[in-house]
Amino acid sequence: MLTLLSLLALLPSFSHPSANPAKVTLTVDVQNIRIQKGAVYVALHKPSEGFPDSKPFEGKKIDASGKSVRTTFSVEPGTYAVAVYHDENGNGKMDKKMFGIPKEPYGFSNNFRPKFSAPKFGDCQFTLGEGGKEISIKLE
Repeated sequence: MLTLLSLLALLPSFSHPSANPAKVTLTVDVQNIRIQKGAVYVALHKPSEGFPDSKPFEGKKIDASGKSVRTTFSVEPGTYAVAVYHDENGNGKMDKKMFGIPKEPYGFSNNFRPKFSAPKFGDCQFTLGEGGKEISIKLE
């Protein structure tokens, strides 16, 4: 019996495939950058109540050096939403007008355009499968 346990201990340990899912690539292409200065902030969110103001799962800051920018995330397949804004003046925050209306260009996955309030996660959600995905967001 002790010999059998010793042999089992020598076998390599294999993790169950679902215990550590493979990561896939999400490519986000941000279009319609009007001013080539400042930075574009891309926030990747998992499902949450506070979207888009909640803390993102992952975020990127990209110099606004062209009419479009592109970035990638390496994440597990699942349901996500993306919120983007162009910090044109480089002050590190989304400038807003009265009543919280953004002064700077912004956009969301699915190119969802909110009318009177911030979008809900469900408005902007998409599924990232095992083959990865590329999405395009047009700033307004």
